[in-house]
Amino acid sequence: MQSHRMCLKLLLAFALLLLRCVQGGEVSRKHRDATVTGRCIEKERQALLAFKRGLVDKSDLLSSWGSEAQKQDCCRWIGVSCSNQTGHVLQLDLSNKVVGAHSWNYYSLEGKMISPKLIELQYLHHLDLHEINFYGRHIPDFIGSLSNLRYLDLSNTNFEGKFPSQVGNLTNLQHLDLSLNSFINAENLDWLPLLSSLRYLDLSLVNLNNVSNWAEVINKLPELTNLTLLMCGLPSPIVSALSYINSSKSLARVHLSSNQLSTSIFLWLSNYNTSLVDLSLSENLLAGSIPDVLGHMSSLAYLSLSNNQLEGWVPHSFASICNLQSLDLSGNILSGQLSKFVQILFSTCAQNSLEILDLSWNHLAGSLPDLTNLSSLEVLRLNNNKFSGVISGTHFSKLSKLQDLDLSWNDLAGSLPDLTNLSSLEILFLNNNQLSGGIPKIFGSVFSKLF
Repeated sequence: MQSHRMCLKLLLAFALLLLRCVQGGEVSRKHRDATVTGRCIEKERQALLAFKRGLVDKSDLLSSWGSEAQKQDCCRWIGVSCSNQTGHVLQLDLSNKVVGAHSWNYYSLEGKMISPKLIELQYLHHLDLHEINFYGRHIPDFIGSLSNLRYLDLSNTNFEGKFPSQVGNLTNLQHLDLSLNSFINAENLDWLPLLSSLRYLDLSLVNLNNVSNWAEVINKLPELTNLTLLMCGLPSPIVSALSYINSSKSLARVHLSSNQLSTSIFLWLSNYNTSLVDLSLSENLLAGSIPDVLGHMSSLAYLSLSNNQLEGWVPHSFASICNLQSLDLSGNILSGQLSKFVQILFSTCAQNSLEILDLSWNHLAGSLPDLTNLSSLEVLRLNNNKFSGVISGTHFSKLSKLQDLDLSWNDLAGSLPDLTNLSSLEILFLNNNQLSGGIPKIFGSVFSKLF
């Protein structure tokens, strides 16, 4: 009887303990729900809803964003990513590639304003508003308060006005893209060196016409690997200032096409001899001979100097560029014999790597040399020059990878060559030459693939 009472007491004690645990868990859950809805933190959910109210969403692309019971967890909203551990919003990506897949409109979303409530997202490290049309509104100064941002893309958003220097407060930023905002004006870039972790910078179409020290500023970004400043009105660097720069050695990709750069740009680029892989300086004011410094860029794989006023021929230092895959010198006033250039390539391992060679729209003359050693060529454009003589099948006999061949608008003569070895050929232009005779029957198998 006594043992029975003891068991009953133990059972009662266990029931009371279980009840307290349940009540404690309920209190804990209620306390948690005061700040978190599902995984979503309430303060951050309200900040996102305020941000949505600043947008025009005609296609209802943000239908998952709402206050209804089934939409309480903002971590499930389109374009929003949260930490699995804390519930904090880490990423807000409303770019066209994320929400635009659900709309036929080019600008999937339109913006009336960027709500200042956005600064409540203090753990945000990725913000992408690419192709949200903000119709000439200004980038807000408070964007510089999102101190944990590592990735910021406001490209093609139609912002205008002065660019806020407060972005210099984003010292963790690694990726900054403000391109395709032609009405943004940066009076200076003095804030840029504060972004010491920056690796990717694209300010294409941003007006930098008055920023004369842009090259000095870029050299103060020790981690920068990718620089794109297309159509910015960039002035050429000041030589006297560049001579004393202790620049970083990280830049691998530099695209500065469609600016006002002169040959002083090559002095600046000489700081990056060992790191540059991809260099585009097309559509600038480059004149005179192609400088030797380019031939000392041992890692260079892609080089475009098209549509400038370069003359003469390539320097012998080009023989040192063993990794060159694409060379575009079109639209200049280069002259001389193509055979000289081919000899330079033949003296280096570049003959095994070169895939694209564009020498069109120059003043090159003479007969076509034997190109068979350029065995990796896929694109060869020699059109709009002054080449003469006969086209022989031996010129291209080993170019089995060649897909695009343009010899149009020259003075080539004779009959059509045997091109049956060009098994990959898809595009062929031979028009506006002095070719004669019929089309060889053997061309049938080649023509069947031509565009």
